[in-house]
Amino acid sequence: MGLSTNREIFKVKSLTPKRQKKSALAIDKSNNLYGEDLSFKGCETQHSTHALHTYVAAINPPLARKLIETYIPEGESILDPFCGGGGVLVEAALSGRVSTGGEINPLGLIISKAKTTHISKKQTAYLIENILQGAHIYLKEIDLSKIDSKIRFWFKDKQLSQLVSLSKAFADQKTSGDIRNLFQAILSATIRDVMLTYRGEVRLRKLQNKDFEKFDPDTFAVFEKRARLTIERVDSLPTKHRSDINVRDVRDLPFEDNTFHSIVCSPPYADDKNGVGYFQFSKNMLSLLGFTPEEIKDHRSLFLGVVTTGKTPPKSKSLSKSLKNVLAQKPEKYNEAVAFYSDYAKGLSEMVRVTRDKIIIVIGNRVLARTEFDNAAITVEVLKDHGVELLHHYTRVLNKKRIPNLGGDGGGINVEHILVFKK
Repeated sequence: MGLSTNREIFKVKSLTPKRQKKSALAIDKSNNLYGEDLSFKGCETQHSTHALHTYVAAINPPLARKLIETYIPEGESILDPFCGGGGVLVEAALSGRVSTGGEINPLGLIISKAKTTHISKKQTAYLIENILQGAHIYLKEIDLSKIDSKIRFWFKDKQLSQLVSLSKAFADQKTSGDIRNLFQAILSATIRDVMLTYRGEVRLRKLQNKDFEKFDPDTFAVFEKRARLTIERVDSLPTKHRSDINVRDVRDLPFEDNTFHSIVCSPPYADDKNGVGYFQFSKNMLSLLGFTPEEIKDHRSLFLGVVTTGKTPPKSKSLSKSLKNVLAQKPEKYNEAVAFYSDYAKGLSEMVRVTRDKIIIVIGNRVLARTEFDNAAITVEVLKDHGVELLHHYTRVLNKKRIPNLGGDGGGINVEHILVFKK
């Protein structure tokens, strides 16, 4: 596939980002598409079930579709071991591919299953009124003093009382399976909509001053709007498609060698503590959905880089250089960085094992202790050590998906790397 073909497929214009550092990637220039504008500005991103629930740092749906249609034949199998908000899985379903998802965040599992499972609205429409009626009754007896203060911090009393009453009314419906999961996703999206947080950021930040004062959504109205949209969208999903989505640790995938044609995924750029706050983003929703603190803690222990003892860094010149600088600048952060990249490398090894053709990774760089980690170069070097070569490399400039002040460094991410490997 030549350079002109790539430009035709993605329909992009050449654009050189300002202040973009040259990557340490050592690849053939004919496969090097630095500066290509893959932002898909103006493209619809909330089509189909993508609109059901936001997910922090999610893959761009038009990008996922282009990558799937370009590199994976129709009818073939796709694995996303970091399925998160389900973006890749939805596009796989809509484009006639067989999809499998893995995730360690229970909220990501709920969202991904809801977005990819066809359910007739005849089975669900009546539940909206039942839940709302029950919630209005429960509202009169809600005692917020029983709610954890860490949760109450993120809500005004009015909205939190309505959320708790909705949760109780939902529990009364005795739903199960796909329908229960669907309404968990609806409730979670409602919780997110009425939280006292700024939108479009990858770590929670509480509304301040006038933003706080004027924020007063009607939680019941938000729930009803979310529910009706969700029911319509899942009813329009392909009826014969069903994604296989479950708790799966990328470091120990439960699949035979060469099971999948290809992998398409957007892995975390850093550990949860020093990067995108996946756990922070999820824990309030999970708590209000009925998950116990112990259950939430157990799932968090599976996040990449959480366990920092007994880890060694993978073979990578780019990584070694950055780690050496972190050790000099902020020694207490060194083990955290080593732990993340050790776990990430194990995940890459497993991805190689279970795939027989392409591995497509969408990732950005990160900053820690005033040190840039070139995640694209690190990924290429680790996979090369497994005998997997880079086929194509694209970049896209991001306007909104940023990680401000990582480690107090003021480092932000505004360039995303799309790496296509051939096994």
